[in-house]
Amino acid sequence: MPPILGFVAALGLSVALLVAGALADGWWDFASFLWMGWVVAAMDHFMQRETPGPTEWQAKALTVGLALIHFPLLGLAVWALAQGGPILNWLAYLVASGLFFGQIMNSNAHEMIHARGRIRRILGKWIYVTLLFGHHTSSHPLLHHVHVATPNDPNTARLGESWWRFVFRAGHHSFWKGLAAEKRRQRTAGRHPWHWRNPYWVYVGGGGACLVASYATLGLAGLGAYYAICVLVHSQLLMTDYVLHYGMRRRKIGDKYEPVTARHSWNTPHVMTNLLTLHAPRHSDHHANPSRGFEALRLSDDQPMLPYSLPVMVTLALWPAYWRKMMDPRVRALRQEDAPAKPLDRRRARRQRARQGDPTCA
Repeated sequence: MPPILGFVAALGLSVALLVAGALADGWWDFASFLWMGWVVAAMDHFMQRETPGPTEWQAKALTVGLALIHFPLLGLAVWALAQGGPILNWLAYLVASGLFFGQIMNSNAHEMIHARGRIRRILGKWIYVTLLFGHHTSSHPLLHHVHVATPNDPNTARLGESWWRFVFRAGHHSFWKGLAAEKRRQRTAGRHPWHWRNPYWVYVGGGGACLVASYATLGLAGLGAYYAICVLVHSQLLMTDYVLHYGMRRRKIGDKYEPVTARHSWNTPHVMTNLLTLHAPRHSDHHANPSRGFEALRLSDDQPMLPYSLPVMVTLALWPAYWRKMMDPRVRALRQEDAPAKPLDRRRARRQRARQGDPTCA
């Protein structure tokens, strides 16, 4: 079977279930939630192997197609939630929408802002703008990819830092540090830091326009539904960063940090999650080769692996005590493996040379 069919089947089913929940109501409200939250995790448990990627042309077509679906699908989800309904159905569909846009569409937008083609980068930016997270288009490449696994990266979780502390720190700092980076770029180009080319005008203005449009078309119910989806999307996006970089640290060499290697991101080989998130869990290869398309990302033996699939790890991260018990020993073991060998002190080195018959040590 051509590799592209696996991606189309998994992603197509996800889209179909979200549409069915919006239009059919009843038990269909739970279908997407059960698929995204439970069935995928169960299938991942039994399907752990490296999946081949599609061709480069197929990958481009898939990402553009998903991007074009995003905009009407987001509007449909907001409309469905604005209609109200039984509380359990409403909550199930809300969570399903957060999972879909926070995992699948976030992964697609992430793929596109790294693309070489201008049109795909614009589409990726507008996906993030409509999810009220437009600044990620700047902060991700300018901060995260430059400073990953260092204290300068707001999206690298520190060893012992809980998800609940991380989400406020990362969400706040990534916005403002991304803005500072864009203002520096404007100054470097000889323009005022608030020149109209600063993309933060689009990020903030576009997000504000989406909020106004949701209120104008669907009233307070639409505004609340739209904002609720976006909050869940933000939590999903930051949760992924938390899990895939927890405790990672690059050693400082002089006044600089060592280059990014495969040892500075966590990865997972699970089939279904890799299909739905466009190989996002192959995170080490992505950081080593940011411009490489998802179809070309690979796993290798030297890449740190998480003990469970990404959906399971994201859920476990909500319980800090259990998370630390599971992950902290793995982080420490990884750091010990990567630590440079300590040189012998002079006295021990002299005794060792004497035992080997070095006459200068007599």
